[in-house]
Formats: sequence, C-alpha cells, structure tokens
Amino acid sequence: MRTHLFASLSTTAIIAAASTVQASITDFNESFLTGTSNWRGASSTTLLNWSSAGGPSDGSYVSSLLNLSSTSAGGYPATVFRASTSLGSSGGGFAGNWIDAGATNLTFDFRHDLSEALTITLRVATPQNYPGAAAFASVTVAPNVWSTVSFDLSAASAQWVSFEGSNYATVLSNVGAMQLGFVVPTALAGQNIDGHFDMTNFSITPAPGACALLAVAGMASRRRRSC
Repeated sequence: MRTHLFASLSTTAIIAAASTVQASITDFNESFLTGTSNWRGASSTTLLNWSSAGGPSDGSYVSSLLNLSSTSAGGYPATVFRASTSLGSSGGGFAGNWIDAGATNLTFDFRHDLSEALTITLRVATPQNYPGAAAFASVTVAPNVWSTVSFDLSAASAQWVSFEGSNYATVLSNVGAMQLGFVVPTALAGQNIDGHFDMTNFSITPAPGACALLAVAGMASRRRRSC
C-alpha cells in the first residue's frame, strides 16, 4: 500500500512539474487556417495576403511584399512578418514568459522569390517592442521552395546576436512582439526589386525535459492501472 501511495505521489509531483514547465506558450501554433490572424508585414500597418492553399502539404499561408529599394548592405535586417500583442496577433497566444514556459525551439515554414539564398532573422521583444533579442538562422533559405527555419531559443544558443543593451532573461521573460526578416544580400541591397515572402506553421515548442517528464508521468500512470 505504501508503495502504491509513493507511486501516486511521485506521479502527481511529476505531472505538476511538467505542467509548470509546459505552459500554453509551448502549445502555440499559427498555421493561418482562416486568415492572417492580425499579423502584419514590414510595418504594423502593412497588411498581409492570405491563401487557403498552396503552402506545405497544400495548406494555408500568409504572404508579404517588400521592395528592396530602401534597404542597404550591412544594414538592419529587413522585416517581412511581424506579430504583437498590441495588434492582437494570434490572440496573444505566443506572449508571456518564454523562460518559465520552457520554450526552447521556434520553427516556421518560409518561402521567397529573390534571386539569392537568404539568412532568415528573428527578433522577439517585450510588449513595448523594446528591448528585443535578435537571432540569425544557422542555414540559408534557397529561393522558390518551402523551407523549415528553426531557432534555438535557449540561453546558450549561438544564434543570438544581440539583446539591444539588455539581456536574455529580461527579454525572454516578457515577450509581446516578434519580427521575422532576412539579411539583405549585398547584390540586392537598394535595388528596385519586389520580393515576395510566404510563411506558415509558426510554432513554439517546449524543452525536451518537459516532454520527458510527461512521458514518465504517463508510464507511471499506466503502470499504476496495471497493478
């Protein structure tokens, strides 16, 4: 009886710990099933286009257009998608304390039609949009093909390039704004070229430890039922 009680208490503790780590932020997925979900393009007033099919697995996606004439080589990355709590993007489902939620990975599917492969960028910021944390993807995205872009959100990630005078804990504990963009290739900077950008399947995933805890809890629960 004491053994069963111990197992029950241990399982309860595991589930509680897992629930604390795996908050709703790590369940966030935006696939734009019914529209743009109040995401924007280069600016907070730039509306996106929405397509119900044609994305990965013929799913829905959003599109942004940016003319490169105002860009410069070596300048700040160009923004093509943005979301924020002030815009009501995705109902704010991505916003909050990413550290406590155990968010360690961010992925999305991305496509563009520029003539060169692009380094994709991510910026996450507080609800006031400052300070922010900027990261560069580890691989480039070739033109005219859907590619999955991934960012390691952990504090030790080599993808982080700036915290804008702040630090990881300050920004990632209070996320309320996001920007996706790209490093403008030198050969294309300042050119009168319209670039078309598509995006979908934006997801934030939990720490592997949280998943492991849930798996252990499930195993313990099944073992208890078999006793």
